[in-house]
Amino acid sequence: MTKAVDPSKATNYMIKAESSLNIAKIAITQQAYDNAVMSAVHSAINALDALTTFYLNKRSSGAHTDVLLLIKGIFSGQDYANIARQFNSLLSLKNASEYQPDLMGSDDAVNSVRWAERIINKVKDKLKK
Repeated sequence: MTKAVDPSKATNYMIKAESSLNIAKIAITQQAYDNAVMSAVHSAINALDALTTFYLNKRSSGAHTDVLLLIKGIFSGQDYANIARQFNSLLSLKNASEYQPDLMGSDDAVNSVRWAERIINKVKDKLKK
């Protein structure tokens, strides 16, 4: 499922992505690892929404993984594979960080921030072109 979005709103999604990434980094310094993971996940989601909004005038509105079908037409080859792997790694921690009683560790938080940063950087590069 997708939802139509005005392409001028792509910038707003990137602002949200970068703000969430910044909060994730702050959360790590406060040892709030669950919040760091949650913020990193939402950072990546917003970055990919920025990309699809800009290029396709729509964003995914179904399962979070549906966005991967949309970006496959924007990224190709190794870039797509890397983003898909990092995004899936982030999503694999989403449920546990948001809804489960077990706590995330520092490694989960640091890895999540790193994956989100990589996604944001690839999206920024694509948006510059």
